[in-house]
Amino acid sequence: MVKLYSDPQCPNSQRVRIVLQEKELPVECVELEPDNLPADFMAINPYGKLPTVIDRDIVFFEPPVVSEYLDERYPHPPLKPGSPAGRAQMRLAVMRIEEEVYPLYFNLIRVKKKTEPMRKFKAYLESLNGYLEHQDYFITEQYSLADIAMAPILWRLKSNGIDTSKWIHLEAYMDRLFERPAFRRSLSEYEEMMHDAF
Repeated sequence: MVKLYSDPQCPNSQRVRIVLQEKELPVECVELEPDNLPADFMAINPYGKLPTVIDRDIVFFEPPVVSEYLDERYPHPPLKPGSPAGRAQMRLAVMRIEEEVYPLYFNLIRVKKKTEPMRKFKAYLESLNGYLEHQDYFITEQYSLADIAMAPILWRLKSNGIDTSKWIHLEAYMDRLFERPAFRRSLSEYEEMMHDAF
């Protein structure tokens, strides 16, 4: 059984929960608060990073590393393209999402004056809407780890006051992601309540 140490509020932890649910793996999930990590967890991962996965007594952390490990260790269903070029495109997409989208989100939720962060986030979503006009998923016609990296951020748009109704291609993409049974099963109680409250 895979053991997951997860922050129930963090999109990075949700990314790994989605992968685990897509693989339909038996998981022992331990929810932790990142500002109050217990000593037994710190003994396992001295870096104190969430999410952390233990599989076969080996400790993994950093969402892209954990996600790729799980996809290779448990190859069905595959969450990476089959060709080397496709996998490279996917890795580039994940890297861009981590370098561009996650900072936009974390900046939006951390600052008090939200005007400029909100403008930048909406500008990105506008461009993403145009990009998604001609494809179902982020890099190919196959659902991949790039979509899994994007899904938790998109799930949090509504609760952060971002109305997506004018971006029809983005909304269709969000529907495709959110309707997946694995995505629904990945949600923590906090994430369910956060979305349902709006």
